Amino acid sequence: MPLAVDAVIPVYGERPEALAATLSACLKQTYPFSRIFVVDDGSPEPISLPQWSQSLPQICLIRLPQNLGISAARNAAIACSNALLLGCINTQVLPDPDWLAACEDYLSHHSGVGACYARLVPHRPNRILTRWRMRFLETKFGEHSGPSQFAPGHAVLFRKEAVDLVGGYDVRYRRHHEDSDICQRMRTSGWETHYVAVSRCISIQEDTLKELAAKELRESYWYSPAESSLVRLYVHLSKWTLIRAGRNMLKGRFYFIPVDVAIWASALWTATLSTLRFSQTIDVRTNTTSAPMASPSAGEQLPSEIPKKP
Repeated sequence: MPLAVDAVIPVYGERPEALAATLSACLKQTYPFSRIFVVDDGSPEPISLPQWSQSLPQICLIRLPQNLGISAARNAAIACSNALLLGCINTQVLPDPDWLAACEDYLSHHSGVGACYARLVPHRPNRILTRWRMRFLETKFGEHSGPSQFAPGHAVLFRKEAVDLVGGYDVRYRRHHEDSDICQRMRTSGWETHYVAVSRCISIQEDTLKELAAKELRESYWYSPAESSLVRLYVHLSKWTLIRAGRNMLKGRFYFIPVDVAIWASALWTATLSTLRFSQTIDVRTNTTSAPMASPSAGEQLPSEIPKKP
């Protein structure tokens, strides 16, 4: 009898059509999901399931009261699942119809593997920004299945017992690096992570300078002015942009150099504006709380002492 597998799809303000496409890809799996949990992680505008999916009993929408981060969103669905296997899939990722069958078969033949994943390919591979992302920000995928340090979070099939053993995702990783962290803790507990070369997932991410700059900030461990140093970001991002641009020149990838510069400038501009706004907010609060109360002069009356008109 096939093992029960539940899907977990966290959502935070993604495009409705992207969520619809991911749900459709999950429903087209040749090895069917038992349940599909869609977790609205406190989106600015509450997300809605596509109308065609609202009557499907296997799809469950969970709403979190506020934005808690991708780790907490996944944990909320994991806590509701009784399945032996869990497919954690990001919005904007479309697993091929054989993805779940291939990953489940791999786990069934490798008892020490607690998580596995397949390659990610872009929907529009020839766009310059997409080519830049796939080369510099995404995991490199080989031609043969085997052990891996961690499973990139686009689509991963877990054994639930392995996830439960390590206590699920660490909620301190709200936006990034939650995938490498959970795989590291699983490896410490005796569970391996493997790459499966016989299937794939398609990314329909819309690559823009704004999106890539935001991802570059996360890769640089800069999340907000309250959490991260702007000076450190300038030094770190400038150093690695120069290194990357130098490598692109040496390898003749001159077409990537304008992208390097544009993403560097966009990321630093975004972080600088955010820091300035944060500093202004702190200054306003400080001035408000520290401003001395004006004392009434000798001849003045307090408002409560002003005599009423007869």
